[in-house]
Amino acid sequence: MIQINQPDITHVPKTMKIETIASTGTRAVAHSQKCINRSNLVSIKRTLPTKQGDDSKHFKVCYLNAQSCRNKTTELADLIHDSQADLVFITETWFREVGDEPLMQAMTPPGFNLHSCPRLTGAGGGLAVLYRTSLRDCVDISLERFDFLSFELCKTKIRHCNQDLTFLCVYRPPPNKKNKLSTPQFLAEFTELLDEYANLHCNLVVVGDINLHYDSQSDLNANTLKTLLPTLNLSQLVDRPTHRRGHTLDWVVVGGDVGVSDLIVQDMLISDHFVISFGFDLQKPGPARRVVTSRNMKRIDMAALKDDVRALQLDRHDLVSSYNSDLRRILDKHAPLTTRTVTDRPSAPWLTPEVSTAKQDRRRAEREWRKSALTVHRQIFTFHREAVKEMVDKNRHQFISQKIENSTSSKELFLITGQLLGKVQNKKLPNSVPLDDLPDKFGDFFAEKIEKIRVELDAAPGHPEHAPFHGAHLTGFSPVTKEQVKKIIEKAPPKSCILDPIPSELLNECLEELLPVITDIINQSLTSGQVPPSFKHAVVTPLLKKANLDINTFKNYRPVSNLPFVSKVLEKVVLAQLSEHLAKTGMVEPLQSAYRADHSTETALLKVANDLLTACDSGSVSLLALLDLSAAFDTLDHDILLARLNTTFGITGTALGWFCSYLTGRTQAVVIQNKHSEDTILKYGVPQGSVLGPVLFTMYMQPLSKVIKHHNVLYHMFADDTQLQKSAHTKQFTELVQSIESCSDSIKQWMTVNKLKMNDDKTEIMPVGKQSKLKLLSETSSLTLSDTTVTFSTKVKNLGVHLDSNLSMDAHINSLCRTAFLEMRRISQIRHLLSLDATKTLVSAFILSRLDYCNSLLAGLPDAKLDRLQRIMNNAARLVLRKRKRDHVTPLLMTLHWLPIKARITYKIATLCYRSLQDSAPSYLSSLLKPHVPTRNLRSADAGHLVVPRVKLNAFGKRAFTYTAPSIWNSLPMSVRLSTSLPSFKSSLKTHLFREYFNP
Repeated sequence: MIQINQPDITHVPKTMKIETIASTGTRAVAHSQKCINRSNLVSIKRTLPTKQGDDSKHFKVCYLNAQSCRNKTTELADLIHDSQADLVFITETWFREVGDEPLMQAMTPPGFNLHSCPRLTGAGGGLAVLYRTSLRDCVDISLERFDFLSFELCKTKIRHCNQDLTFLCVYRPPPNKKNKLSTPQFLAEFTELLDEYANLHCNLVVVGDINLHYDSQSDLNANTLKTLLPTLNLSQLVDRPTHRRGHTLDWVVVGGDVGVSDLIVQDMLISDHFVISFGFDLQKPGPARRVVTSRNMKRIDMAALKDDVRALQLDRHDLVSSYNSDLRRILDKHAPLTTRTVTDRPSAPWLTPEVSTAKQDRRRAEREWRKSALTVHRQIFTFHREAVKEMVDKNRHQFISQKIENSTSSKELFLITGQLLGKVQNKKLPNSVPLDDLPDKFGDFFAEKIEKIRVELDAAPGHPEHAPFHGAHLTGFSPVTKEQVKKIIEKAPPKSCILDPIPSELLNECLEELLPVITDIINQSLTSGQVPPSFKHAVVTPLLKKANLDINTFKNYRPVSNLPFVSKVLEKVVLAQLSEHLAKTGMVEPLQSAYRADHSTETALLKVANDLLTACDSGSVSLLALLDLSAAFDTLDHDILLARLNTTFGITGTALGWFCSYLTGRTQAVVIQNKHSEDTILKYGVPQGSVLGPVLFTMYMQPLSKVIKHHNVLYHMFADDTQLQKSAHTKQFTELVQSIESCSDSIKQWMTVNKLKMNDDKTEIMPVGKQSKLKLLSETSSLTLSDTTVTFSTKVKNLGVHLDSNLSMDAHINSLCRTAFLEMRRISQIRHLLSLDATKTLVSAFILSRLDYCNSLLAGLPDAKLDRLQRIMNNAARLVLRKRKRDHVTPLLMTLHWLPIKARITYKIATLCYRSLQDSAPSYLSSLLKPHVPTRNLRSADAGHLVVPRVKLNAFGKRAFTYTAPSIWNSLPMSVRLSTSLPSFKSSLKTHLFREYFNP
């Protein structure tokens, strides 16, 4: 139980009473000269203010109504740092739900974490909680959105020193005509809140701004609360004004078992509200400590290391084990593992000695003002306060700008700016389970999730069928040369795994020495048809799917697997030979766009959109069905896959044995902070994080196309995403619905037999057509998949693009504008820290890349829609070049060498058209283009024109790829069309478009 201490709310010295003494006595003879007779003075004992508790030893909490944090980030960060608080609550942050991450980052001092609870509707409001990083595992901030309308609420639980504390941070907006709130409504809802929590949580603390004059005896509403609190064993501790205009608007309410000490109310000149701080008789949390195991790689003598590598004598009978053990031994010799306990002492490099001196001057001025309460001393304090702020801002800007300028790669630049933009999230883990037990808990959860799905699937009757193979079989893999292996390693990203005997950077340094050994390992595996056991073990890291999800719910985490580096090199060698076999035998599914060269989500969507637009142009309506699978990569059956590789794809002999060895006997372990779970045997699925896994999955899914074709339904696949589409006249819409239902049922039956689970609840169906045609279908608004009724959607998200039932692209453009402006606002908040080149890189990565994603689908849209995207680009150009809103934008685009939106769309389609004609694009796009063959022998016969089909509707037919691609291609100069290579075509095309748009 926390000891109760009498709160001391003294915050400034009170006026000291001067004692007067009346006495009689003989008058001394006056001297001839003026002087002071000190015998007439009585020494008075001075009364000093009560000394406050030692902030360095007790748990301290601060609260402030900031009245907008947006322009006070430096002052608030400085206040939190200097106050030595462990937990800080702020109301009226004015932070938005998204877009203000840079401001939050700037407001968070080193060694603190921030959690924002923004107001979801309207401006203003918002709550924030900041806590020390060392309390990370003790703090549980509720993500729950409460149903109270008259006030905002954030609940925080802390377990510290074996004590549980529940904090409720409250902000009540003043009632007005706009928000339609009332004080009786607040009193009713607030009473409900206190009734619930006062009974459930004995250690309860409520802080916040209730916008009532709690100190006023004539305020009936305040008196109602004063009457309520004692009945719930609650006490309100603030007994002095908390606002510059007087009255107690902010309060601290505690439960009967909570002891608060050293309560102080101070005007820090940050807002009209005063800062309230108080402490608990709990030990102050110390700095976080971590046990770190590392190697000093910088002190390695590379020449000596290479000599030891060259001298290796590996066991040919157990090559991989010998390779791993001997390389670890050499690494231990040159960079031994050291384990040490590190104390995290976060510091801000911009807080220089000069800043410390300025802060001392500020504190001296503050003490003088609080002592005298004179306006002149307040002005002096304000002057020093602003001087410190300017100095901190300047130093921080210089430090970060220098760090950005010194970045040597885009990766380093994105890491630095990602921290400033709030994009770098700390790895969050559940705090409801002890760390030592966490890896096993995650390992069991991931395994049980898949096992549960498989039990359900195994209960279904049926056996998979395999189509017979006709062609040359793949009986084995050819050995590779050292040059082939070297190319693969040099192209591979330098990523390491804890399973690697040496980091990949060192492997590249010693590549010439290790290349013969690695080549022997790979060839030994290929010829024997066996995958080394150490290559079949993966380490898994659980990552939270989204930052705003509950950290204590295991299903909110996804497993991220990592495999040894050399095992991935081996898989790339096998993939190259497997891909060659599939290409020779024609066994590649043409409408599968995932994990294939020259294929992408954009080419897939371009084909789907072309079919839908063409159908709409002919007066038909279509149904687009997006099917969803649950954990598809993890439930795949090994026996079915091996049988399919054999009978359908013609893989036999040693090659089939290699795949059997690759799939069976695999294990994984969850690793969290150097703590390992027990190994889990993977009985199903393809390895996550592997090179071959995704390709094997697409081969596993290939027979599905035959099932779909049987129903005469168009389809397209992207990994485990399958979409169906079929068109018909409005009079045959009922038959169209039945056809999609029948096809979907057949797909689900095939999935079940092949141990894949189709998720009917997440399947989406959308009618597509002209608005006047869709109105005729109002009687039919859903279809049935198995036992699930799926209601028609008016818009869906398909591979990252928002499509609507009229294919107007309005939903996509709205989403694009919203996201792009959000990114622009974030970058603008740190623009003063960035150089021109750094800003251009960020804008290209976060804004232009979004404008370019699948922009070929926007071809043919009205200018009014594309102008919205052009305005985004114009604002981005002004942001990069630091120009004003009204500055003419054309010279800016020319300076940056940015093509306008319409030109970028033309560039994308023309490039796809060139690739299609050069057989470097998907076959499903190439087949849509037909060369123009003149009926007579004209000079234009060699112009390389394409056939432009006739269309009926500008809103549909003229937007289809079959129309836009030939039209754009035929409009290009012949010199551009006759380019001999893709790079030269792109260069000539951009030059042509640049001249066309900027030099009319």
